[in-house]
Amino acid sequence: MKFNLPVWLLFVALLMLVSLSVRADDGCFAHAKQVAEQLSSKPFVQMPMMQVDTGRITYDHYQHIKFKGNQTFWRDEMLPFQLEFMHPGMHYIRPIDLSAWENGAATPIKFSSKYYDYTEVKDLHLEQDEDKMGFTGFRILAKLGGKDSSYTETLVFQGASYFRALGLDQKYGLSARGLAINTSQEGQEEFPDYTQFWLEKPAKDATQLVFCALLDSPSTTGATRFVLTPGKTTAMELDTQLYPRKDISEIGIAPLTSMFFHGENSQQHYGDYRPEVHDSDGLMIQQDKDWTWQPLVEVPYFNFQSTPVDKLSGFGLIQRDRDFDHYQDLEAWYHARPSVWIEPLDDWGKGSVQLLRLHTESDIVDNIVAYWKSDAGQALRHFRYRLSWRSDEPPAHTLGKVVATRATNKAVDSLPGHQGRIRFIVDFNDLPKLAKPPVAEVILNGEVQTKPAVVQENPYVQGWRVIAAVFPETCDKPMMATIRLTDGGNSVSETWSYPIPESLCNAQ
Repeated sequence: MKFNLPVWLLFVALLMLVSLSVRADDGCFAHAKQVAEQLSSKPFVQMPMMQVDTGRITYDHYQHIKFKGNQTFWRDEMLPFQLEFMHPGMHYIRPIDLSAWENGAATPIKFSSKYYDYTEVKDLHLEQDEDKMGFTGFRILAKLGGKDSSYTETLVFQGASYFRALGLDQKYGLSARGLAINTSQEGQEEFPDYTQFWLEKPAKDATQLVFCALLDSPSTTGATRFVLTPGKTTAMELDTQLYPRKDISEIGIAPLTSMFFHGENSQQHYGDYRPEVHDSDGLMIQQDKDWTWQPLVEVPYFNFQSTPVDKLSGFGLIQRDRDFDHYQDLEAWYHARPSVWIEPLDDWGKGSVQLLRLHTESDIVDNIVAYWKSDAGQALRHFRYRLSWRSDEPPAHTLGKVVATRATNKAVDSLPGHQGRIRFIVDFNDLPKLAKPPVAEVILNGEVQTKPAVVQENPYVQGWRVIAAVFPETCDKPMMATIRLTDGGNSVSETWSYPIPESLCNAQ
């Protein structure tokens, strides 16, 4: 069958004509912003699908299309960063436009079958479709340090504006996104795409890679400049400028997407042999010297929570539990999944950290979303932040930390007065040195009663255990419990915060 020039190639050509009208000697960002601004005055047109039957490339086929190790981009020049390109297939059916940026100009990186080893899928005859195919994403390879000095996959972009990164000894887990639009409005969420990338050619001694991307959706265009610094903790600085096409109800900044199936605080384990299954186990928020930790928990369907913040210092979805014994998964390596911490690099003003939780009965579904929503709304069109993929805590966090949360509504001990109550068992460690045992401050919001909490030394976590008993008066209204440890006056721990779900409230 013969094809005329594919529609998606005409679309790319149009974008390149817009791009060619701009030249900049100070990097790709000025170029990307001008392209985005020009495109924002035009009606939205989604990047067309490739005119090739990618449906025949099944999941199994896709896993056997190998990128040739001797074909990584910039390999011949032995630069500190190298690139691999993602092949179309499965549901990856829309191409992206890739260019190398050097001396103030963009040089397109064109799709070619030379990059791929088709030996294990030779029955598909993919070479014959070369002129109708395009890249659907790319990987950045770098040296992360440690004992292994080889090039390692560090960052990958594929699908909408999603991306994932790795630090030393980490395994892929949660994802970040360029932008979230109308995420809290069920059924109305919009997923902007990164459709073009310009990658600045690094110097031979470069420790950072700079690249830019064009963001496009029905509601807005935008340009983002990335500065990638790989290592034990892989850091990324993002600078984004938006050019809205129309009014947007909700703009989610620095969105993160993760998975929480069940954990130590869960009432239901679905018959799973693994004690815990999650990419992240808590949402952490920093306001100046105050830190809040909210353990993630499964919900029966859809749950949305907003935490007002006067001035944000940082927030993130954290995988704090690093003990393999708590997961027992030799394939997924949940204990090695990264945390992602977001730090504004300018003043974002007042706003809120939004947390969306969806019910899941599987570990293959991302059901957790967290992002920043500014009170300025659409007026906040320019924002900068640092995003770090880390295995440890943010270094600014010097207070005690929650290391385990357990909850029960079962009166299994048959002691009098235990029926109809909830117990939270919360372990803290990493506290500053104290002259005497800490004091637990328990605050409850809602129609609920409590008794003085019990504080016990827990040598097994080298810290302290708090046992708080909660007696709900009704299960029909939202309730929130918070616990922090003090030295009698000042906080010596982060604040544990827990929304009490109806399923837990209904004691058996």
